[in-house]
Amino acid sequence: MNIRRFLLIAILASSGICAGSGYVVRVVQPGDTIGGIAEKYNISIDVLMQYNDLVRTVLQPGQILRLPYTRYQGGQADTAPTPPPSFRQHTLMSGETLTEVVEKFGISLDALVGANPDLSSLDLLPVGVELLIPPVGAEGLLVTIQPGETLIDILGQYRINPVALARINGITGPNDLQPGMMIYLPDVEPTRALERLAQVREEEQRYRWPVHGRITSYFGRRSLGMGTSGFHRGLDVAAPYGTGIHASRSGTVIFAGWSGSGYGLLTKIRHGGQEETWYAHHSQIHVDVGQYVNQGQIIGAIGSTGISTGPHLHFELHQRGRPVDPLTQLR
Repeated sequence: MNIRRFLLIAILASSGICAGSGYVVRVVQPGDTIGGIAEKYNISIDVLMQYNDLVRTVLQPGQILRLPYTRYQGGQADTAPTPPPSFRQHTLMSGETLTEVVEKFGISLDALVGANPDLSSLDLLPVGVELLIPPVGAEGLLVTIQPGETLIDILGQYRINPVALARINGITGPNDLQPGMMIYLPDVEPTRALERLAQVREEEQRYRWPVHGRITSYFGRRSLGMGTSGFHRGLDVAAPYGTGIHASRSGTVIFAGWSGSGYGLLTKIRHGGQEETWYAHHSQIHVDVGQYVNQGQIIGAIGSTGISTGPHLHFELHQRGRPVDPLTQLR
């Protein structure tokens, strides 16, 4: 048995429906009525009775009915697209963040993104935006069925368990899938959406704080002696010894080691647009020259190496070879 046929049989076996030439076969379930079936598949009772040579309207569980394929398709295509039945909707309120939303509903941020892969931002969404909330514990990707796309295509492309797909989406047969319909793909990671949103976040927050703490010295002129310059080229942020230092922006490490200019253990990262960030006085460095680091990635630990009076980070931002005040860029 080939894989395409196996997948089709698996999905149909879970729903009690099979496809035939020119019609769809439906097995009558307990509680089914001929009027309910006719309404569901947009077929008149007279046509349904004639197509199955029925002489009475009473149906029995296990009875097999043939539903005209073209009528079945036409009826379902006219149905407005709706989210999977297990999903809820939430309207973003003023001041509400996505972090608060996922905590409120007990889901992960990845699950929320998977249910809303077209989000424009993770941090700057407008008030009133409608969010789809997947069931607690569900991880996956919500997609829209494209013209010509079939259930077999989806099962084969994403290697999804057909029974799990049918259960979470309320699918009862292969022809339930129509162009424009939303369908949830369980256990499929929203990789593209997450990568896109990470890029959006970095553009929205070009430079993030590499460490949180008390600013002990600002950018500009100062006089400390100790053999240091009279102009402070960055920010000093005090933090406990060993605290992780995060890359302020994604980029490539161009220096990682001891500096003889008072910086002690120093890391330099080059970004796009001829910009660099410098991180000084590490106790440890966790990256190597040539390594690409992501925004927020830990690159070292707070220390007091070089010319320093205590554990802190000296952070510099350079644009076109010149230091600028980091406070004008940090978010």
